[in-house]
Amino acid sequence: GTFLSQIKNDVSFLLAGRYLIFLEHQSTPNENMPLRCLYYVCEQLRKTIDSKQIYMNQRITLPVPEFHVFYTGGVNTPEEYEMKLSDAYAEASNAVNLELKVCVHNVAYDEAKLLLGRSAAMRDYAMFIQYVKVNMARGMEREAAIREAVRYCIEHDVMKDFLIEHEREVIDMVAFEWNQKLFEEAKFEEGLERGREQGLEQGLERGREQGLEQGRVFAVLGMLKEKLPLEMISRVSEMSVEKIREIGRMHSLL
Repeated sequence: GTFLSQIKNDVSFLLAGRYLIFLEHQSTPNENMPLRCLYYVCEQLRKTIDSKQIYMNQRITLPVPEFHVFYTGGVNTPEEYEMKLSDAYAEASNAVNLELKVCVHNVAYDEAKLLLGRSAAMRDYAMFIQYVKVNMARGMEREAAIREAVRYCIEHDVMKDFLIEHEREVIDMVAFEWNQKLFEEAKFEEGLERGREQGLEQGLERGREQGLEQGRVFAVLGMLKEKLPLEMISRVSEMSVEKIREIGRMHSLL
């Protein structure tokens, strides 16, 4: 129950006085998690250890840290994999003097996943996120999709007590993590900018037109990779659903 009771925040806690465990929930992959966890653990130790102690001769006993990320997004990743701080180092070296490992758990809902089979709390949360995605795929705005998922889960006894007590916090948290409108606009503008740059480099009107069109394709590909509904992509990109399907098939995304 610890995960659900702290769902509105990243979580860190001592287990039997030994383990300092950091948990974070994410809906998009982040390659900087080892670095973020390094910040987390340093900040936590600064809070719990008197700064005067580090200048004393006697060794300070430290809790053994663990770092876990629970991923619920749509990008296909292994069910469990490891990220290392050393992967980000500018130069590879056999002698790594500072290492930090993060265990990433893909808990996007799938009945076959081992972790979801072992943890009822994680399974229920993964189901809740899945209901949000399904509602959005049906064309609902994000907050409406979250509210409907909350209503459905309460009605079907999925995280019922927790959602009744923390409904407003859950809606705010999930909506904050990924603002759909801003995300769509950013993806589209990013694609357009890339297209404009291509056109300007060519220095020809035809090149600019081709660049803008290529930018629209970049934007569509980005939204397809995030598994947004085709109707939504069509509305944002002003391309027909048929054209979007064609682009998706050409790039093995549909």
